[in-house]
Amino acid sequence: MLAGFALRRGLPWPEQGWVMLEKLNYFLLFPCLLFLSIVKAPGSIQSAAPMMLAAGMSAAGAIAIAMACRLIPQVHAQRFASGVQTAFRFNSYLGLAMAERLGGAEALALFSIMISVLIPCLNVAAVYPMARHGRQNLWRELAGNPLIIATLGGLAWRLLELPLPGLLQTSLGRLGQAALPLGLLCVGAALRWPRSAQGLSHGDRWLALCFTSIKLFIMPAIALMSCHLLGLSGMAALLVVMFTALPTSPASYVLAARMGGDGVYVAQLITLSLIVSTVTLPWWIQLAR
Repeated sequence: MLAGFALRRGLPWPEQGWVMLEKLNYFLLFPCLLFLSIVKAPGSIQSAAPMMLAAGMSAAGAIAIAMACRLIPQVHAQRFASGVQTAFRFNSYLGLAMAERLGGAEALALFSIMISVLIPCLNVAAVYPMARHGRQNLWRELAGNPLIIATLGGLAWRLLELPLPGLLQTSLGRLGQAALPLGLLCVGAALRWPRSAQGLSHGDRWLALCFTSIKLFIMPAIALMSCHLLGLSGMAALLVVMFTALPTSPASYVLAARMGGDGVYVAQLITLSLIVSTVTLPWWIQLAR
């Protein structure tokens, strides 16, 4: 991420170049990683069901609270529709890297299976406000979302127990291997801070604070309570809490820009979430151990 931050400011690349790299990752490389992770993950979907339930309960709570933020006075409607996704979407690049770090291949497999169900649900919740605000066709946007296509395709392939040809597996694997490092570079390159010239209202600034607080404080707190209620402990509970405490997804910027939202505002929310999470994420992981 630091390398991406330095490269964006040190190389004479046009802004559009970084946008295209993020789109390459969003539309091709990361979907390949998701699909292959789901298809090849050891264990069964049923084994991760309690984790999915706990994480789903946390995400549902965060979505409900985030949607209520539209009641904040002086909030720009376009910025709310674009930014609400940052209150519940998660940084998959960091999540997959941290799952492997915390528990090796077994934890990575559990995490991959868990997010395979959550990604389509969270993407629906992210697309809906922008489609409604921009009066776009919701179903067309969902049908063209590469993350939804990859996760549902991986689940279907796994449930049908279809064989994966060696050439296809090798090709997807090599494309997927590029997703995490390129994704982290793009996260660093996208870091930016609000400028007074942008004309953020008092309500827009409160909205940014609320979305970040929901993502990094309220959602992990709900996860801890959910794990306790469901009797989850050990690595399963740790992965659920880590998932909810991750900073928001950098792909939120791509989605907002593609659907005609306020991409600059979303990029600033991503920056704020990432900076604050450097303190909150280790704290939540330690608390969940």
